[in-house]
Amino acid sequence: MATTAGHAPADQHSPQPEQKQHMNASLMAMLLFIGSEVMLFASLFTAYFFIRYGVSNETWPPLKQDGKPFELPVLLTGVNTLILISSSFTLWWGEKRLAAGDNKGLIRGLWVTILMGATFLLVQLNEYAHLGFTPQDRAFSGAFYTLTGFHGAHVLVGLIVLSLCLRRAYRNDFSHAYNTPLTAGSYYWHFVDIVWVLLFFLVYVI
Repeated sequence: MATTAGHAPADQHSPQPEQKQHMNASLMAMLLFIGSEVMLFASLFTAYFFIRYGVSNETWPPLKQDGKPFELPVLLTGVNTLILISSSFTLWWGEKRLAAGDNKGLIRGLWVTILMGATFLLVQLNEYAHLGFTPQDRAFSGAFYTLTGFHGAHVLVGLIVLSLCLRRAYRNDFSHAYNTPLTAGSYYWHFVDIVWVLLFFLVYVI
C-alpha cells in the first residue's frame, strides 16, 4: 500500500533488536559528544571570568583604547535569545507531530526551527558589524568574540544537522519507531540553546 509524506504506517522502519542496540549506541555517542562540548564551554566560561574578575580598578565592560566604553546591544540580543529559545519548542513540537504519525508536522517544525536558527545567526552577524570593537581591542573584546563566535559556529553545525534531518523527513525516513538521527540532532540543538541562555546572562546581563 502506498504511503504519503504526511502519514506513515505505525510499523514502518520498525527496528530489530540489533538495530535498537545501534540506535541506543548512536544516542549515547551524541550524549558523550555533548558532554565533551560542555567541558569545552566550561573552560571558555572559566577563562572569561578569569579575565573579567582579574581586571582591577576598572569598570566592566572596560573602556576601549579610544576611551569610550564597550557597549553591548542587550535588548536586541535579548530578542534574539527568545528566537533561539523558541526554536527549541518548534523542534520539540515537530518531534511530537512525528510521534503522532504526522510527518508533515515534523517537516513544518523543522522548517520553522531552521529559519529561527538562521535568523539568530544573521542578527548576531549584524551585531558584530555594529559593535564598534574588534577582537584585538582588549582582552574583553577577545573573550566576547571567542565565546559568541564559538557558539555561533555550533549553531551553524546544528543548522546543517537539522537540514539533513529535514531532507530525510521529506523522504519519509522517520517514524515513531525510528527517529534516532532526529533525536540526536534535537539533543544537540537543545544543548546549543541552553549554552546560549547561560552565555547571554553571563556576558550581556550580569
